[in-house]
Amino acid sequence: MHAAVEAPVRRRPPLAVLAVVPLAVLSALFLAFFGLVALAFSNGQFADGGWLVVTVPAVLALWLLAGALLLLVGRSWLAVFLPAAALALVLVWLILAESLIEDSGGLAVLVWALPTLTALLAALRPVRRWVAARKLERLTR
Repeated sequence: MHAAVEAPVRRRPPLAVLAVVPLAVLSALFLAFFGLVALAFSNGQFADGGWLVVTVPAVLALWLLAGALLLLVGRSWLAVFLPAAALALVLVWLILAESLIEDSGGLAVLVWALPTLTALLAALRPVRRWVAARKLERLTR
């Protein structure tokens, strides 16, 4: 019997990956902007957990950028999914807790949509399959 000939793995990422990367970068830029605003309003006073308001956005922004790069090269879809999903959940909590929808004129929903769409697209089956195939290709070389 002949061994099944496997088709080579596509090096070009699926369209969903090409959409996730700019969305992750935009989400990271939003977080960086938020972190700078929080830092500016803190006046260097980080009592009562104020340092979390500056540190968490910075860490999430860096994680999103690293995850976008790892996804683009086919290493990991979770590296971008996890920070995007975490950010989306935090934003939902903030929007609901602070009633930001009325105050922001809908901008809060737009800001929430960036990481939500990033997480949803990163978790799509074609993206997961492509990353898994790329990993398998690296292991079998």
